[in-house]
Amino acid sequence: MLRLNHCIYIKQRVLWVFALILAIMTTAMAAETPTYITAETVVVVNKYGMSAPFLMSWLPVWIFALAGGIGANFIKIPEIDKHFRYLMIAKPFLGLFGGIALCLLVSDGSEPPQIALTAYALGAALLSAPILQAAIAVVTIPKNQAGFLNSVNPFKFKIVTVDTKEPTNGSNDD
Repeated sequence: MLRLNHCIYIKQRVLWVFALILAIMTTAMAAETPTYITAETVVVVNKYGMSAPFLMSWLPVWIFALAGGIGANFIKIPEIDKHFRYLMIAKPFLGLFGGIALCLLVSDGSEPPQIALTAYALGAALLSAPILQAAIAVVTIPKNQAGFLNSVNPFKFKIVTVDTKEPTNGSNDD
């Protein structure tokens, strides 16, 4: 198995910096060339009936988004990484689709895509993979789920989770 010993270890607080950088990049890319969709706009589709990003002209964007997702493997966040199995597959997957989704958001599915969109896809995939990973980790922790359900619960009962790390004595003293 491939072991990466020379990775960048960051704290969970740096995710807010990543989110801020990604928001600034997205705003800058979206403001650079506005695309207005009107009634006369022609949507380009391939012979299978699919439009952007499933066109051949979007291939560089896919390649750079995949490269950004693979590059996200070198960003280690121990508090979040411990909640994931198969991390070497999860981060590129999250980075690829996070980058492509942000590229579609920025370009409005324009055809052909802007040249600068390939570099943006690399940065967006690199930064969105840890952000999406943190969001998934926070949502799937049972204590967080119980806290959310208790805050929106209209009834009087309270949902409590059992911490599996506490040892039990095996006796039933009820």
